[in-house]
Amino acid sequence: MQQTDAPKITQSIAAKLGWPLLIGSALTVVFYAAINFGVIPQHSLLRYVTAHPVEYAEVAMFMVGIAALLLKGGQLVSELRSLQQVELPPQESSRTKIEQAPALLAALRQLPESFHSTLLFQRLAKGLHHVHASQTAASLQDEMKYLADIDQERSEHDYSMVRIVIWATPMLGFLGTVIGITLALGNLSPEALVNEPKVAMESLLQGLSVAFDTTALALTLSIGLMFAQFVMGRIEAEILSNVDAIAAEELTARFETEGSATDPSVLAVKRMSERTIQTTQDLVVRQTELWRETVSAAHQHWQRLVSSSSEQMETALHNALSESLKTHAEALASAQQHSMQRSAEQLNGVIDALYQVSSSIHSQQEQMTEQGSILLKVVEATGEVASLEESLNRNLASLAGKQHFEETVQSLAATIHLLNSRMSDGGRASVHLDRKQEKGHAA
Repeated sequence: MQQTDAPKITQSIAAKLGWPLLIGSALTVVFYAAINFGVIPQHSLLRYVTAHPVEYAEVAMFMVGIAALLLKGGQLVSELRSLQQVELPPQESSRTKIEQAPALLAALRQLPESFHSTLLFQRLAKGLHHVHASQTAASLQDEMKYLADIDQERSEHDYSMVRIVIWATPMLGFLGTVIGITLALGNLSPEALVNEPKVAMESLLQGLSVAFDTTALALTLSIGLMFAQFVMGRIEAEILSNVDAIAAEELTARFETEGSATDPSVLAVKRMSERTIQTTQDLVVRQTELWRETVSAAHQHWQRLVSSSSEQMETALHNALSESLKTHAEALASAQQHSMQRSAEQLNGVIDALYQVSSSIHSQQEQMTEQGSILLKVVEATGEVASLEESLNRNLASLAGKQHFEETVQSLAATIHLLNSRMSDGGRASVHLDRKQEKGHAA
């Protein structure tokens, strides 16, 4: 804090003491240089500022006072400009919430740096800082009065240098009077009055002129400084009045107020309620987060259980199905082999029966052929050719039907041989059929 405030203290001391002394000394040097170099023409009034060293001191003191007033005048010019330039953003509603104070303070600090040291800027900034720090506008009016009193007191202190100059300048005049009277009385002697009365009177008048001239100059300069201080004071008082009015208009009626300095219970209850609501909201948010975390953890655990159960069930089902399918395939292969063996046996039986039928038909065909030969011989012998031919045609037709039946049996035998060959290729039992193909002869 001390390091932060040290530059400000140094700057304040320089502004109130250093700069007035430096500028006043410079003005004194310039003034007397102008007289010595003839820039200011010679006049009888110049004897009031050049006749005695006390007069030089009085002029220097006057120049210091003028320098202090000029610096104060420059500050007042900046204050007058700030009355028109420094302002807060317009209100969006009838009352502004307390929480908007930092935003308003930030908007205020966006103004140019040249306005940051003015009374109005400082008044508004301190008022907003008070509202933000106390979180209430109930005591803002009292704070504004306190700040106004501080500014008024600071304004009075700013004229300390001028008041000292106004007080010290007549003192220098009185000092010059005392010195002049002392010189006059010191040069006056009874012998001189008796022997050289004219020289004695000139010496007396010269001392009295120094005494009265220094006093007159001191009183004149102090009156001028007092009048200038009065004018500057009135201007600053008007500026302070405007600063108070603008600050009250910008801040006092801007913020929402609850309670008052005499009845702070409303504000206390409101703050307690707000804290309770905020705490409840924080608890609800925290509880919601805990529930969400719990549900998420349970969901993840359930997913892991479901995934593990699914994998176990899938593995068990796969193993069971594999065993079942393997057993079923073995049973199906065994049944299929047994069925094919039975079918082959049945086919072999059918083929044997067909061979027997074919053999009987062949023997019958031979018998019919023999009978045909016999009948032919009989017909030839008896001459009954026609009847024999008809009988022979009927027998041939019958034999033709039997021949077609034999071809069918041969086709079936070929099919059975083909089935046996395929079964032999697949490693299965095969049916072996051996038969002789014979061809019937018709007479």
